[in-house]
Amino acid sequence: MHLKFSAAMFCLSFAVRTLANFSVPFVSVAVAQSVPSTAQDAVQLIRNYYRWINQRKYEGAFGIWEKREDGNAANGQSFEKFKNGFGETATVSVEIGEPGEIEGAAGSNYIEIPVVISATTKSGQAQKFAGTYTMRSSNIANDRSWYIYSAKVRTMKECANSHRHFAAEVDCHAREG
Repeated sequence: MHLKFSAAMFCLSFAVRTLANFSVPFVSVAVAQSVPSTAQDAVQLIRNYYRWINQRKYEGAFGIWEKREDGNAANGQSFEKFKNGFGETATVSVEIGEPGEIEGAAGSNYIEIPVVISATTKSGQAQKFAGTYTMRSSNIANDRSWYIYSAKVRTMKECANSHRHFAAEVDCHAREG
């Protein structure tokens, strides 16, 4: 028995020393939470979304979207289509407006978050978008994290040609530069 214990300790010691010699990169992953989500949690998730896109960590950004049964995002996009959609994006930033009230319906919580997005293409062209993200979290499941349920985002040019305001009162005309 003592020999088996000594052999096990040697193997464990060797494994720890071996792993200590390797540098393992830190990977950020969205972690499910079991406590009710707040409006600030939803806002932070949108900030993380754009930070990950800027860092080309598309898996993390795609993971924020609520998924359908086929694994695609709630908006129908596959991961490849999502990733390719940022193929010409050099940088992106987001300004977040005042989030709406959290509303409950059928076991879920919803909140709308108004955004203005500034992007620069790899060729240097500036682009501006405005709209809202609708976030959803469960209020009955163990995972009560926010996920992107839908996005209504348009270019500022389209917005200027429209006489409508977005649902969260993002006034496109007033925000144009």
